[in-house]
Amino acid sequence: MPLLPVDADEGFPQSFRLRSGTHMYRIGLYVNADERTVAEGGMLDLLGTGPFLVVVVDREDPDGLVPLARRKAVRDLPCAAGQLRLEFREALVHVRNLNGAGSHGSRVVVEVSG
Repeated sequence: MPLLPVDADEGFPQSFRLRSGTHMYRIGLYVNADERTVAEGGMLDLLGTGPFLVVVVDREDPDGLVPLARRKAVRDLPCAAGQLRLEFREALVHVRNLNGAGSHGSRVVVEVSG
């Protein structure tokens, strides 16, 4: 399966456009973590317990954006969003990549089909 073009070094939140078939989608990813967790620093496993990754998917239509999904990413549990199907395999994000760019070892792997 192809992967979403997530560039974890660009930090979170992040968003990008993705064409699939005849449709164009806007995909957003952001991290939900409490202040204490962020203050502790280090790498966050966003598919485990505690802090998590949220995915937002909208389809671009001539009349505007059509919301398709806004949900917590869960390891190996498919997320249906219109004709897209997203499967989150890995989401490790260093706290330095929260609202900041840089190479800190963050890695987000999401397979996409549709």
